[in-house]
Formats: sequence, structure tokens, C-alpha cells
Amino acid sequence: MFNIFSWQHIIILVVIALVVVGPKDLPRLMRMVGSWVRQGRSMLQGLSKSFVEMTGTEDLNELRAELNAIKRKHPLSSLQSAITAATEPPPRG
Repeated sequence: MFNIFSWQHIIILVVIALVVVGPKDLPRLMRMVGSWVRQGRSMLQGLSKSFVEMTGTEDLNELRAELNAIKRKHPLSSLQSAITAATEPPPRG
């Protein structure tokens, strides 16, 4: 998370927060920011889980199976495999 900021930036932000918010209210502000970060992370985890579930659905598996069946039934697929076999050099051995 702190990859964006260097330590100098973080120190400057802390000093500004001390001046603007004050030392008395700074712990409350930090708890509030921590709460927002926690909520954001949980929302991102939920979104990530939904994407994983969406990619593993049965509809996509059926679509993949149908596409593979069409590939196998394609009239030129046997011709393509015959051409590939004819153009390959014979195995040595």
C-alpha cells in the first residue's frame, strides 16, 4: 500500500495531519481511516470472489464443450490434420 509514497511523503502527511487535526483528535482520525481501508479491502475481496465464481460457471463450461464439438465436426479439421501429418518430416530412429 505504501509503494506509492516514500517515507518523506508519509512524514509530511503525518505532520500536516498533526497541525490540521491536532494531536487530540488524531487517534480518532486514524481509526476512521483504518475502518475505511478495511471496508475497501472487504469490498475488493467480494468483487474478486464474484469474478472467480463467474469464470467457473457451468454456462462457460457448456460453451467450451460446444465449441470443442464444433471444432471436431468441422469438415476441414481432418484435412488439416492430414496436411500437418504429411508435411512433418519422418521420425529418425
